[in-house]
Amino acid sequence: MQTAIQHIRTTLADLYTGEEINSLSRLILSAVTGWNYTAILVNKDTVFSQNQRALLDKYLEKLKAGMPVQYVLGETEFCGLNFNVNESVLIPRPETEELVDWVRSNAASRMKILDIGTGSGCIPVSLKYFLPDCQLFGCDISKDALQTASLNAAKNQVDVKFFEMDILNDNGDGLTYNIIISNPPYIPAAEIEQIHTNVKDFEPHLALFVPDEDPLLFYRKIAQFAINQLEINGLLFFEIHFTKAEAISSMLADMGLSEIIVKKDIFGKDRMIRCKR
Repeated sequence: MQTAIQHIRTTLADLYTGEEINSLSRLILSAVTGWNYTAILVNKDTVFSQNQRALLDKYLEKLKAGMPVQYVLGETEFCGLNFNVNESVLIPRPETEELVDWVRSNAASRMKILDIGTGSGCIPVSLKYFLPDCQLFGCDISKDALQTASLNAAKNQVDVKFFEMDILNDNGDGLTYNIIISNPPYIPAAEIEQIHTNVKDFEPHLALFVPDEDPLLFYRKIAQFAINQLEINGLLFFEIHFTKAEAISSMLADMGLSEIIVKKDIFGKDRMIRCKR
C-alpha cells in the first residue's frame, strides 16, 4: 500500500497539487482495493496483487492524460448517492446539488416533476429517492445519456421515466407537470479556451456550450415549453451562468412568468432561478 501511494504521488506530481494528489489517492486506492479510507489506513502494509497493480497503472495513465477522475473510475457521488458517469454525460457538480435541495424544499407529495437535459439522471434520480411519492421524468437528446440515466435509476432502486426529446425542436410528450427543472448548456462558445482541459477535452460539448450570438437559446426554449406544459402555478427551476441572472430574469418576465427569484450558490454567485407559471 505504501509503495502504491508513493507511485501515485510520483506519477502525478507534475500535474496536480499535493492536496489534489491526496484526494485522488484515496479515490483510486478505494477503487483498486474495494476498501473505504479507514480500511486503507488499517491495511497500510498490504501488498497489491498483480491485477491490482495493473488496474492502478491503468487509472494513472488516464489521469496523466487529463481525464477527470470521475470518468477514470466510472462513478461519482451526488446528493449522497452513487452514479455511473462516462463521457456521454456531464460530471454532476456540487452547485447542482444545491438546485436539487431547492426543488425538494418546494415540492409536495404526488407532484409530477420533469428534468430537461437529464444527462446522468442525477437530478430526477436524487429527487425520486428523496420524494418517493412524486412522479419523476427525465429527457435528453442523447441516447447514450439516457442509457446511463436509466442505469443510474436502477442502481439507486428508483423509478424514473426517461424519454428522448430535442427541446429545441420537439413539443414534448403531452403531459403536464407541477415542476420543470433544467441545467441546460450555458457556457458561451467564446469561453471554450478558458475552460480547464479536463472539462474541455472530455465532457460532452453538447451539454456545455451555447452559440455566442444566442446565449439564452435553451432558457428561452425551455421556458416556452414550461408555459405550455406546466400546471397553473407550476414552478420552473434553472441552473444558470452566474453572469446571466439579470438577462434570464428579464426574459422570463417578458414571457409572462412570475415570482422570479434568483438564488446564489454556496460561493455567493447567482446560480439558480425559480419562477412560476
